[in-house]
Amino acid sequence: MANPSSCGLMSLNCNKAGMVGLDKDKINQVIEAASKGSKFYAKKQEDQVRIDSQVADMRQAVAGLSHCQVDRARKEADRVVETLRSERDLSRTIVHVDMDMFYAAVEMKDNPRLSNVPMAVGGMGMLSTSNYLARKFGVRAAMPGFIAKKLCPELVIVPTNMEKYAQVADVVRGVFKEYDPNFAPMSLDEAYLDITHMLDSQVTAWSVVQEMRGKIC
Repeated sequence: MANPSSCGLMSLNCNKAGMVGLDKDKINQVIEAASKGSKFYAKKQEDQVRIDSQVADMRQAVAGLSHCQVDRARKEADRVVETLRSERDLSRTIVHVDMDMFYAAVEMKDNPRLSNVPMAVGGMGMLSTSNYLARKFGVRAAMPGFIAKKLCPELVIVPTNMEKYAQVADVVRGVFKEYDPNFAPMSLDEAYLDITHMLDSQVTAWSVVQEMRGKIC
């Protein structure tokens, strides 16, 4: 049973690659104990109260709707969905590139010794990402470093170096341009590419992606 005094927003979100099969309850206990009394925990408590209030307001609003209002809203939503479906262009093949643990990967490439230890990028206040060895302990992005060190005392925290990551991202984007000169960058480690023009009966989207991956990695 959940601790009624705990903060739900503090619970570990393990929907990340490399975090399958973790003992979430045990990790949450460590997170709770390590963070109580901190400004971080106080902020999370404030956020939890605000979210709980918003949820209560929405539930109250929904409870006040008549069956006719709900039915009318459902039909309108169905109409919007059907309109969107009819206007879709499924003739294009779009690749979504999202480079996992990008900052950590850059640091490990510069210092291969970091590949063999749990490591994260950021500081004691907040982490930007972590490698797979660190994720086995429950260490992940958007977690304060002081909590991460409680979960994994041997964790190596490397200071963020945005200039370095931007330089590497520029190199990666050079590869993207080979496949789609008009690719859409979303961040340093994420982009959308239209590779429709590269495909034919002999060339599949998967083969193009594998080729691209080889140039980047």
